[in-house]
Amino acid sequence: MVSSCLASEGKTTTISNLASVMAELNKKILLIDLDLRKPAVHKQFNLSNRMGLTDLLLNKDDFKVYLHHIYPGLDVITSGKIPANPTEVINSNAIKDLIKKLSDYYDYIFFDTPPLVLVSDPLTIATFSDAVILTIAHSEAEREVVRKSIDSLKQVNANIIGAIFNKIPVSKHNKYYYSYY
Repeated sequence: MVSSCLASEGKTTTISNLASVMAELNKKILLIDLDLRKPAVHKQFNLSNRMGLTDLLLNKDDFKVYLHHIYPGLDVITSGKIPANPTEVINSNAIKDLIKKLSDYYDYIFFDTPPLVLVSDPLTIATFSDAVILTIAHSEAEREVVRKSIDSLKQVNANIIGAIFNKIPVSKHNKYYYSYY
């Protein structure tokens, strides 16, 4: 799972890039948009979001109908219609059963989630995720907000495997600039 503390920290771009790189390593990857409030994975890959995860769960169809094959090794399930009750969908046994079923077909399943500070959904998702990566935008997320987000994840026993610092400015005058590039 990839999440962020706040909105617009680059989590969807981050998880999309991670999924793409993993697919290039000859792994079977599924990326699921679990941000059922403000989904963005479909925009990242220029896909329709007319039908997706919420429709799959409601209709109890074969998941293969909802797959978008991006390229060999990478499939995407968009969020689908935004439900009236996103938290209920995330907390449902149906989603956990679906993920268990999908794990038989994929080497890795990646979840794009809402920001941690705004809703409880990412904390629930963390309970059925093997690992969590936190995306943190430079000069946007305050230190205390990041600490609270990490503490919240720890309270649900999330396996935080790392953080990705995003939006770091590059100039000739800071340590992130490499003059030989």
